[in-house]
Amino acid sequence: MPAWAVAATILGAIGAVVTIAWCAWVAVRAFRHRHDPPLATKPDIDAVSEQIKVLEEQVSHPPEYLDGLPEAVNDTLRAAYQEARVLQLEGYQAQNAERHREAVEQFTRALPLAETDSQRAALHIVRGNSLDSIGDWSAAMDDYQAALRLSQDISPPEEANSARAAALGDLGLVYRRRGDLEQAEELQKQCLEINRRINNRSGEATAANNLGNVYADRGCLERAEEQYKQALEAYRRIREPLGQARALGNLGNVYSLRGDLKRAEEHYSQVLEICRPIDDRMDQANAFGNLGNVYYLRGDLKQAEEHYRQALELFRRISNPLGEAKQLGNLGGIYARRGDLDRAEEHQKQALGMFRRIEDPLGQANQLASLSLLAEQRGRPEEARRLLREALALYERMGAGGEGPDTVRAALRRLEEAGGEEKPRHRARKQKDQEPPAG
Repeated sequence: MPAWAVAATILGAIGAVVTIAWCAWVAVRAFRHRHDPPLATKPDIDAVSEQIKVLEEQVSHPPEYLDGLPEAVNDTLRAAYQEARVLQLEGYQAQNAERHREAVEQFTRALPLAETDSQRAALHIVRGNSLDSIGDWSAAMDDYQAALRLSQDISPPEEANSARAAALGDLGLVYRRRGDLEQAEELQKQCLEINRRINNRSGEATAANNLGNVYADRGCLERAEEQYKQALEAYRRIREPLGQARALGNLGNVYSLRGDLKRAEEHYSQVLEICRPIDDRMDQANAFGNLGNVYYLRGDLKQAEEHYRQALELFRRISNPLGEAKQLGNLGGIYARRGDLDRAEEHQKQALGMFRRIEDPLGQANQLASLSLLAEQRGRPEEARRLLREALALYERMGAGGEGPDTVRAALRRLEEAGGEEKPRHRARKQKDQEPPAG
């Protein structure tokens, strides 16, 4: 993989680790809302709350605004919401696109039952999150925009601002994925400001983390570091260990991008120190993958492979195919660098298959681009062109922009200009900048 992928894969990891469990905590907090409604302790509410507790260590999804939906007075609405929410959480836990589609259908049925703008805004946001999870970014953005419009009529102001902050943050995440970093930055700044205004320290920490991601994407590593440190401080104030682990991991990514591998290793090791006592396997797996990247960049392929395998084992243990796919891609990068192209291709094809199974279009596009490099190295230019066209079609379908699709276009132009007679490019053993997908 070319040099651009070194930064892109690490930055991809930054986004992956920022909001993995914080939002599950938000969901739990919302289920224990600002007041104690008569229905909040009914068995069905308790059952859904317990379901969230089981999943909160494993789910990965954007910040959410749930309002009073769990304790809605309307029994039909409450039942429809609870069914949709369980489907959604199961989708997060198992990276199951079909579950998210079922959740979208159920949230859609619930919307006409909503009695207030606040409830409608909440439903638009949680439906948008499932749409985002299956890569339907355009529809997700429509839902977040609808929530923003509804927030103008919500009262009291604190509740309106909570809805607005969640919608702005979610919109910012989608714009970042699409490569519109200017708009993503503006939205995350607004989200951060609103969370500060309502004294939502957890929301403030997450917004700072997300803003740091945008700066890191733009190559503004000093500003990214500043935001991650603010997030870390905020998480420490509220004694949120999982948030601290993710902020530390993001700081490690910044140092890795700078080439300060010693400090990167120190921060990833701190993540492990935090996560082992609380048995947070998701963040342990991410830390092992990131440590693997450090060793890879040092040229210590044996240690890199060992850490990628530890990450892979943990992701398999918690049934997280997204993390598993990324680590298979990492191992493929190890074998490619050693010149073992057969094993490299085998692992990268496994990774692609998993991205397809969980219907992750961005993961598919990135993996197709990696496979095109292998095909080119093996003297199969037509296959490389086909893989690049497929990757580009996925990027364009998502509306993604930025370095990934731009690099694919450039590679495709180069191969098309070279024609079918291009000879194999044996670069695997000597190419220092071939970086596997991020852990």
